Amino acid sequence: MLEGLNPQQLEVAQARRHCLAVACPGAGKTKTIAAKAAALLAEPGARVGAVTFSKDAAIELRDRILKLAGAGAKTRLVAGTFHSLGFRQIQKSGRKRDIASDGDRTGLLIRVLAETGLNWKVEEAVPVIEQLKTGITHAIDGSPEAILYAAYEEALARNDKIDFQDMLRLSIAGMESGDIEPYAFTHLLVDEFQDTDPLQYRWVELHAQAGACVTVVGDDDQSIYGFRAAMGYRGMEGFASKFEAQRVILDSNYRCRAEILSAADRLIQHNTDRIAKILYADRGEGGTIVARRFNDEYDDAAAAVETLQPRLHAGQMCAILARTNRVLDAIESVCRSYGVKYYRASGRSVLDQPEGALMCNLLQIVQRVKLNGLDAVLGYAGMSTRDLTALHNAMGATLVQRQKKDLVALGLSEETATAYRGFMKRLAEWQSLCERQFHSLTLEGVREWMMTYVRKETAERALQATYDVISRLNGTFAERIEFLKRANNEPAEDALVLTTMHSSKGLEWDHVWITRAEENVVPDLKSPESEERRLFYVAMTRARETLVISSIRKNPASRFICEAQVPET
Repeated sequence: MLEGLNPQQLEVAQARRHCLAVACPGAGKTKTIAAKAAALLAEPGARVGAVTFSKDAAIELRDRILKLAGAGAKTRLVAGTFHSLGFRQIQKSGRKRDIASDGDRTGLLIRVLAETGLNWKVEEAVPVIEQLKTGITHAIDGSPEAILYAAYEEALARNDKIDFQDMLRLSIAGMESGDIEPYAFTHLLVDEFQDTDPLQYRWVELHAQAGACVTVVGDDDQSIYGFRAAMGYRGMEGFASKFEAQRVILDSNYRCRAEILSAADRLIQHNTDRIAKILYADRGEGGTIVARRFNDEYDDAAAAVETLQPRLHAGQMCAILARTNRVLDAIESVCRSYGVKYYRASGRSVLDQPEGALMCNLLQIVQRVKLNGLDAVLGYAGMSTRDLTALHNAMGATLVQRQKKDLVALGLSEETATAYRGFMKRLAEWQSLCERQFHSLTLEGVREWMMTYVRKETAERALQATYDVISRLNGTFAERIEFLKRANNEPAEDALVLTTMHSSKGLEWDHVWITRAEENVVPDLKSPESEERRLFYVAMTRARETLVISSIRKNPASRFICEAQVPET
């Protein structure tokens, strides 16, 4: 069970007192946890708990432990997420309550806001309640927050439901009052401990006080969820001090080449609120890390795709990481126009949004591939269903140009009649340009017209992204749109992964391109600089062999590139 562990991993696996294992990126922490759990389960009478943050990770960890320990250990192993284990405790206590779905919660909050007279939107109320339940904030008696919270709790109770935060909150309250028994663990193993919030920390603490020998594994340098109240360095140091835990540094990185790991190490040392550690690249030298500058985001995107495409064809794993989903839109546009198989692992594809589909629909009408379907286009411009019905009653399925007086006679207002005639005139001009194969002028005209009716930023992004892709393709609009319909945005071993820095945590690729590493992008001014530095550190340490960090010339390059001393080419 312990075969293949290095000396530090072995020390963690053999520790039989409270233990804090500080695991650098690529240190084999899951392997260590699984080996320790299996070794413990080989001891008579041992009952082991293994806690992770996601259902998939819990299943994977459980399977790895049982593969080492054997199926006979199954009854003495409890593996799950914090919330699933908390919910199981509540159910065992005898009070059976259903978990409120997102739809349930929305419905309850709509009624609560109406009853209390609070002038809030549901999406504004949700984070307030979540922060109160997890202990991030506290409400003053009589404040709107306190009124909202009390009314929401009453509504949950009336419907005999609990919400996601209650699964852990109520189990902790029950253990503190003596109404709920802690799990009878002899040993408790906690993964990603740097991500624990105050509630999760308290759940672990109560089990340690009840007699469980606790091993927590994590990396304070990879604490990137401060906005979720993750305790990071503070939680790890607090646990180690309170329980006089044995400290072990898992400092061997089995993922990154030395050039990449050294740069990441130089970066993270600029943080002061961290556990000191020296990192070792077990795979040695042989990697490359460079910083590159480009004229604009599409030059950057094209360079990234052109650099990584041959490596994908060679069977290597590649990813492009960005600080936000919005930055990935340009990358996705270039992938589409190049016909590169990709997988947008984070965020919704802008090309799947209705505004993009509407632009494609209008272009097919312009090309006369479709003779009807203007309802959605005119509705986008503000025409009412009543007016559209009146037009169709008079003209049939295909709408055509009419004199203003005729349109008014149908019941349209003078303003609507003028707008309709203006659009139909534009449509005729676009169709004429398209027939003469002036596709660029036609496409630009359609884009400008649609942009005048944009009401939200996401719609503007979707329109721009669709325009960017179509403008980079050749052929008729129908041919270009048919090309867009190809299913090349799916998970696959040979797909280029597009994801955010946050979503990349726990993953790794042979070749990584970090795009738009610029001031005010990363670090983001709305987030503490130390956490943004940890986020960049996580992104850098996803790369095994090569790492490119790019930025746009009109913006200052991120300070993190300088701190990591990455050479520019």
